[in-house]
Amino acid sequence: MSSMQSPASTRAAKEFLVQCIVDEAQREGIPLTEIERKMLYFSETHWTLPDIYEINAAFEQEYNTADYERKISRLIRSFKARVRRDDPAKLEDWNREVAAIASEDHYLLVIIGEAGEPSRPKRLLQLVLIGIVAGIAALLLTFAILFIAGR
Repeated sequence: MSSMQSPASTRAAKEFLVQCIVDEAQREGIPLTEIERKMLYFSETHWTLPDIYEINAAFEQEYNTADYERKISRLIRSFKARVRRDDPAKLEDWNREVAAIASEDHYLLVIIGEAGEPSRPKRLLQLVLIGIVAGIAALLLTFAILFIAGR
C-alpha cells in the first residue's frame, strides 16, 4: 500500500475510528457535542469535513484543547481496553485503520498517540522511583563490600 491513501480510504479509516470513539462515549454516558465529534476529523492537509475550518474556529472559542484531548484520550484507552478483552477482532480493525492513515497529518492521530502514552508525571515518578531503588542498591552493595573487606 502506498504511503498516500486515497481520499476515500482516508475517509473510511477516519469514519471507522471516529465511530469507535463516539460509540464508546455513548456506552460510558459521556456526552460529545457535534463540535467535539467533528474535531476528530480535523486535518489541514488530508481528507476532512467540508466545514472543518468553521468547526475549528468555534472549537477554539468554546473549548479547552487540553481538556478535550484528555477526554478523547480517556475514551480511546477505555475503548481499546474493552475490545482487547471482549472483541480482539475489532481492536485489529482499529489498529489497521490507524496504520492506514499513520503517514498522514490528522489531529486524531495526535490524540491516539497521547492515549497510548503514559502521562508525563507518571513517567517522571517511575524514573524517580528507579533512581531511588538504584541508589539504595548501590548503598547496600557498598556496605556489603566494606563489611567483607573489613573481615
